[in-house]
Amino acid sequence: MSELTLPPVAKSFYTFCKKCDIDRYHKVLAHTSETTAKIECEVCHSRKSFSLPKPGSEARKAKAATVKTAARKSSHTGEYELRNQKQAHSEAVTFNIKLQFKDNQKISHPKFGIGFVQKAHDDKIEVIFADEIKSLVHNRV
Repeated sequence: MSELTLPPVAKSFYTFCKKCDIDRYHKVLAHTSETTAKIECEVCHSRKSFSLPKPGSEARKAKAATVKTAARKSSHTGEYELRNQKQAHSEAVTFNIKLQFKDNQKISHPKFGIGFVQKAHDDKIEVIFADEIKSLVHNRV
């Protein structure tokens, strides 16, 4: 895809998804103008508007994204790596909202990957994944 033209309708292209908080493929649903389109994330199915970048704005966005990503990853990456080394040989339990999880349990989430339960509450758990810390619901009957 050229920076000057929008991708065709029904085609997919790679861009940042705010809901997933990571780069994902998005499908073009419709062109709303010459420089904007409605797109949908192929993973979380969130819909949003996409605009072509203005000349010169790419360098600023790239620098800001790098700083933001580095700050977010460095805040918990060390703890994730430590837990991953300690539990390297333990079996991960596949995440299911109906199951009840305990502190320090290794889980496998279909969307977020391998994670470790940092804190378990009655109805939710805080899980450390490689990319970020997520709060997930569990113990639902």
